[in-house]
Amino acid sequence: MDVIINADCASIPLDVNPLRSMQQVSLNLLASLGYDPLNLPLADLLRNTHHLEGEWVVLSPIHWTASHNDAMIIAAGRDVQLSDDESLYWFKLLANYLQEDGLTLYYHDANTWLLHAVNKPPLNAKPAYCLYSHSLMPELAELDSTMYWQKFFTECQMFFASQPNSSLLNGVWAWRGGTLSAKKSIPVCADEPFFSMAQACSNNVIPYSPSVQLRDAQIILINDMESLDSQHRQELSTMSTRWYWLDSAYAYKKHNWFTRIWRSLTHAH
Repeated sequence: MDVIINADCASIPLDVNPLRSMQQVSLNLLASLGYDPLNLPLADLLRNTHHLEGEWVVLSPIHWTASHNDAMIIAAGRDVQLSDDESLYWFKLLANYLQEDGLTLYYHDANTWLLHAVNKPPLNAKPAYCLYSHSLMPELAELDSTMYWQKFFTECQMFFASQPNSSLLNGVWAWRGGTLSAKKSIPVCADEPFFSMAQACSNNVIPYSPSVQLRDAQIILINDMESLDSQHRQELSTMSTRWYWLDSAYAYKKHNWFTRIWRSLTHAH
């Protein structure tokens, strides 16, 4: 069972196996559903979640650096450290700027914006989370043959450079990811903030409540630990689970009776 939580982990338990967190609930959900971690269909998922029409691409807020012969993304998404208010402020400024070119933006959250890519060249870009500390020069060359997306990247960088800015944000990386397949039958138990997102990729979504049977779900999707009923927390502590937080992830295995007794004896001595 996978437990995906929209919060940082206060304390990682002892005796767990570390896993990789994608640092966003949406990305952790797609990875748990079996999509390619190197090409997660985030744009498709969010388009379906928000019932948007047409083609959309993801805009990831980034901090990047450039030298005389190279460029590199240093931080993206939550690593840019934008609060909701800061992100919304910059989103509105960029949306107004791009509106002059007939472009429409949609705000998903502080780390993820969307761009309506109607009548735009196909975009061949890797996800921002795959490009940390990698050279951007070969990636920029591959974006598209018309140079539209290369120009878009440069114009957005110039826009942020022209603004008084005390944050790390100095650009956006446009990418689409893979294609969302037909809804999977994997049972997902989701609380209200993520119910629509779960429904966009599974046809077997259970609304979370204290009365729900957790063992009926393969994925649990919740906003924070306070969303979980105390009895459910206790139940999860006795099960083999994989926990995906925003800042960490780990696998917790239920130990059999012999292992528990042996460890209690060794700790006693």
